[in-house]
Amino acid sequence: MDITRTKHGLRLSQHGVVISELRTSAGPTHSVADVLAALIGVLRPEGRIGVLGFAGGGMQAPLCALGVATVIHAVDLDRAAYELFCEHCPEWIPRVKWQHADAVEWLCSQEKNFDLLVEDLSVPGDQDVFKPDITWEVLPQLIHDRLVPDGIAIFNLMAPPSGIWIRELEWMAALWKTARLVSFDDFTNQILVTGASLPSARALGFMLRSALRGIHSRQAARIHLRAVR
Repeated sequence: MDITRTKHGLRLSQHGVVISELRTSAGPTHSVADVLAALIGVLRPEGRIGVLGFAGGGMQAPLCALGVATVIHAVDLDRAAYELFCEHCPEWIPRVKWQHADAVEWLCSQEKNFDLLVEDLSVPGDQDVFKPDITWEVLPQLIHDRLVPDGIAIFNLMAPPSGIWIRELEWMAALWKTARLVSFDDFTNQILVTGASLPSARALGFMLRSALRGIHSRQAARIHLRAVR
């Protein structure tokens, strides 16, 4: 993990790919984390929220700026990134219940009572950063089975191994009645949002942009939404 000092905190990267902007005060990171935080804020700011892949806690600064006070249940195999979070953001430690564990094993041990789950895992390899195979093969069904009936699942995705987005997205989305896709001008990531009932792509886009403008995130003008189902 490469660590670089920034104006507002630390930047964590691997193989030149930014993994997390660890901002140490409430505010925007101008990254994908702002949009993940805004989705939590507009869709399910209360209830039981779980995050697979802590990545140094990059979502905490925008969550604080958005006024989301819900404790986040997080799991990750990278203890070093969590320790950086604890060192540089000690006042936010009570906002997170972090566990050092494999995401699948941890999720299997949890009750079926999550109101929202975020899949934000990544693994390094071949001088790049990828989604682990479990993102496509194991986690969609497991996440579905750990949500309450009206629960929401959010997947922060990078290109699948096949390179064919639509096939993987349609398979994952088919587990739920509705699905929306967020794409970016600045990043190759795509965020799949699924649930039993979601706002239309147009309405969710309006809600997201309003939330992002409220914390002065540059992503407010750089996201696009469409319906998958």
